[in-house]
Amino acid sequence: MSIFKRLFGEKNKEKQETSKEENVTFSAGTMSQSDLDKMKVGDVITLGNEKETEVKYDSVWIEASENPFKIRIFDCREYALKMISTTQNSDVARQFIESRNSDGKEYIGKFPENGVKIEVNLNFDTEGKQLADGPVFKSTTMEEKWDIYKYANFLFFVRSWTGELVYFTNYIPTQKGFKVDIIVVNDTKIDEEDPHFELKVVEFLIHSYVLGYPVPHPIPKVLEDHENIILNYSFSMFGNRGLYASYE
Repeated sequence: MSIFKRLFGEKNKEKQETSKEENVTFSAGTMSQSDLDKMKVGDVITLGNEKETEVKYDSVWIEASENPFKIRIFDCREYALKMISTTQNSDVARQFIESRNSDGKEYIGKFPENGVKIEVNLNFDTEGKQLADGPVFKSTTMEEKWDIYKYANFLFFVRSWTGELVYFTNYIPTQKGFKVDIIVVNDTKIDEEDPHFELKVVEFLIHSYVLGYPVPHPIPKVLEDHENIILNYSFSMFGNRGLYASYE
């Protein structure tokens, strides 16, 4: 079993999480026999509180010793889970809507613009299960930001708003799952001061979007350590999957 399953259990439970520090109060009432006798067919009895208790998260840095990832992370959940994406650009809106029907085959044989190859060594444990050809993640809302496809032994990472092919990787089946040892990315996106950043993004996209684990996403080293700047970057890049951020 992978480390992420040990830490988090089943996939995609993040939105259902309840804070351990949250104080929840339950109240109960009784109904008299006379009240019951007065009820007619169609009357509604409400059990419990009508309003669900809302979970709130603080956008703060959490030290490595205080979280299961063992690295210093910034908590973006309050922003990521509640922000709504909108656009005033009709072309972007049309592109997003039309591409919801795409199976991604139009990207076969294509590479990112100005693509350069980066050799990496990324291994993913899926307990021996292999990804099927076709969409392996498809944004259903504008808050998800990415579409990811697999065909033959290749993965295609596409921005759901624009249809831009940002990353291309190989896909090598292994006994435990699969590995990636080649990433193709636009040469202009590579920061010489932070050369491993694009590798970290691809690793995050696979862990979070493809495998469904709520892991921290990388932050560029050049990004200022300021709450609003980090939150805006996180949401614009990863939408509601940008739950935690880290410079490490």
